[in-house]
Amino acid sequence: MALSGFESARIGIYTDNTETIDKDNIFTIEPKEKGSVVSATISNLSPTITPIYGSDQEWKAGSKGHGAISVAFIANAIPQEIRQKILGMTTFDGGISGIGKKTESPYCVFEMISHDATDESMGAHLALVKGTFHLTTVAPKTNTNTTVYDQEQLTFSATDRDSDGFAYFEVLEDEKNYDASKWETKIFGMPLTTNGATPAPSTSGTSSAQQG
Repeated sequence: MALSGFESARIGIYTDNTETIDKDNIFTIEPKEKGSVVSATISNLSPTITPIYGSDQEWKAGSKGHGAISVAFIANAIPQEIRQKILGMTTFDGGISGIGKKTESPYCVFEMISHDATDESMGAHLALVKGTFHLTTVAPKTNTNTTVYDQEQLTFSATDRDSDGFAYFEVLEDEKNYDASKWETKIFGMPLTTNGATPAPSTSGTSSAQQG
């Protein structure tokens, strides 16, 4: 699938110890929600090929399944509340949040919304249906004669979904075949789109631990 651009991302957080997602825990990262995505490089979709030998020759290629899938995700901005939730950060009084030895990121769904390179009017969706986000780099830099921004840099480490054994899905918004409700149900476990428009889910509430 050849792609053009990176429009937005949707992230759903699994309820603890389940593979179900509450609608209030599905978030969109896009400008109207004060977020902005830059790139998402998906690595190791193909498995490591380990030849299996027998009878003095290669018997099978040994290339079943997929590799250790990960995503290098860069955003100009992720709203702070969403960032805290997907990283499993602990929050404290006074607007403080932290990562410590007991921090554990929740399992999430990570959908990336782009466009088909051969027809840029057609949306393209990529999704990893189970994995965890981890903070890669925080690197503030001095302003010069222009403002310098420190982009958000996260890694998403994917695994197979227990319910069906799948890790990755993709689809083009082909008018003949595409059904938004079927796609969203496959990815998030429920339809999110109404009348062709996908409203940005609420960011209210908190799932991170509260401490005084």
